[in-house]
Amino acid sequence: MTRSQLITKVANDTGMTSGEVEKVMDCIFGTIGDVLKGGDKVTIAGFGRFEMRERQTKNFTNPKTKVTSKLEPTAIPGFKASGRLKEKVAQ
Repeated sequence: MTRSQLITKVANDTGMTSGEVEKVMDCIFGTIGDVLKGGDKVTIAGFGRFEMRERQTKNFTNPKTKVTSKLEPTAIPGFKASGRLKEKVAQ
């Protein structure tokens, strides 16, 4: 499902306009990004938890040049689904 398909589905299910749904989605996703950037977690009961995860130093080889380099450790956003979401998807 694409972003526009999700907006259309939510708009149809709620009776809101597509513009209103898009504005709410942008606000929610923007807030999640801001909270993660600040170093905190976002937990949505019954859905899951968004958090920053540390990625360790990693060596890689460029296949074209055969030069080996090192990727520095970094933090990336991650998501862990809740038990209820896992159950719903498994049904």
